[in-house]
Order: sequence, then structure tokens, then C-alpha cells
Amino acid sequence: MKWLILSSKVSPPRSRRKMSAKVKRRRKKVAPPSSARSKRGAGVWKLVLPLLVLAVLAGGLWWIFYHSETFIVREIRVRNNHAYSPEEVIEISGVETGRNIFALNPASARECLLRDVNIRDARVERIFPDVIGVEIVEREPRARVQFGHLYTIDDWGVILGPRKRAPETKLPVIRGLRVKGGSLFPADKREACLRLLRELEEQDIGSLVTIAEIRLFSSDLIEMRTEGDLEITLGRDDYGVQLGRLKMVLDKLGPEVARARGVDLRYSKIPVAFDK
Repeated sequence: MKWLILSSKVSPPRSRRKMSAKVKRRRKKVAPPSSARSKRGAGVWKLVLPLLVLAVLAGGLWWIFYHSETFIVREIRVRNNHAYSPEEVIEISGVETGRNIFALNPASARECLLRDVNIRDARVERIFPDVIGVEIVEREPRARVQFGHLYTIDDWGVILGPRKRAPETKLPVIRGLRVKGGSLFPADKREACLRLLRELEEQDIGSLVTIAEIRLFSSDLIEMRTEGDLEITLGRDDYGVQLGRLKMVLDKLGPEVARARGVDLRYSKIPVAFDK
């Protein structure tokens, strides 16, 4: 009997080896077909091309606006100026003719104007195609503060420059305030006095009597003196109500106001003192 002898060299079946992560990644990278690449490129150009066209148009418009004779500034119009001439306002603003209107910075020109202490507000605008408009609001003198010498102020307590120190109308002289570093002190008296100045202007008291002096020596009242030596006493509140009483008193006194020497506006029943 012959025995079938199996060779020991017969190799065992190969076991599946684990595929490394690197090989997996390499196998996953399959080049896209050419049709997909072309579609992707066409999509990119659809986005880029309009942007390029817009950039070219913007550049062309910029060149036209900044180099065209149409937009060269030929006129500067100044409005609402009183103490300043148009030429002075233009010089302060720094605006010039002969330049491109788009080269003007309205905000910068306005800042130049507001650096002048006598100018409260300003507006600078382009009026196409070749005009610059400048409008200012000047501060107006309302009183003079006596502290060493006289300081002219507006109704917001700003100490005005030389151009506004010689107003045509007479101004009341304020006593009891101090001036330091271009500001008025103490703060409580300053605010009370400025409120009174604004209310005097609002109620047009100047058309009835001329206030020559305002005194703030007391903490709870303000004293005024007219050119006719009428002494007027007010409390530090309700200026509108108290000045309304003053108008009523002046209206009732009529010609007799020349004899009056004192009026106390703090009370609803207004006491009036007369010459003997």
C-alpha cells in the first residue's frame, strides 16, 4: 500500500494583512475626471469675471471724477456770517478753489472752523458739480464777567475772542464769578447765571428794560440792576415764572416804573419799592 505523503513545504493560506492608513488615503485619492475639473474652473470664472469688470469700471469712474475739469471747484458760497467776512471764513476752513471737489474733506474743513472760539457750529457740503457751501453759526455776546477785567461770554459761558469783545449793544456785567483757564467758576453760580441769561433772551426782557448788572453774591438769590437803577431780586429757580412776573409788573407800572427802586420776584404778590 502506498501512502500519500504530503509535502511539508505546502505554504499555509495567506492571512489578510491590515491595510495601513497611509495606503487607504492614497487609494482614496482618485483623480476627478477632466469634465469635472472643467466645470469647476468655469464656476470660478463666473465669480471672478464680474468682480474684475466692477473693478475696471470703478477705476475708470475714479479717474474720470478726479481728473475731469467738470469737478474742479470754481466757487465757495459762505452763508450766515456776521462778524467774519466770507474771505475770512474761507481762510479759516482751509477750502480752496481750483481743486477737485472730491479731494475736499467736509469733516476736516468743519473741524478747522470749530477751532475758532467765536464759531459755535459749522456745515461744509459739496454742491455738485463745482461749488462748496460753507455755513457757520457764530457765538453772540450776552454778558461780560467782571474778574480783574471784563470777559465777554455767550449764553453758554464760552469766553469769546477779540472779534466778539466789542458788541454794538450794551451788555450786563456779571459780578460774583471767577475766571480760570478759560472757564467760569464756581460751577453752581455759573449754571444759575447762564440759565438766567438764556431765559432773559427767551422772554425778550431787553425790549422792556436794559439790564446793567447781575450779582451772584448770595447762594440762594440773584440780584439784577437796570440802567434806571431798578433793583430786581430773583430766587435761584423758576426763572421763567419770575421773569413773567417782571413783565407783568413793568406793564402795570407804565410811566411809574421810573419811580420804582426795587422789585422782588420771588413771591406771587410782588412787592415793589418806590422813591419817597
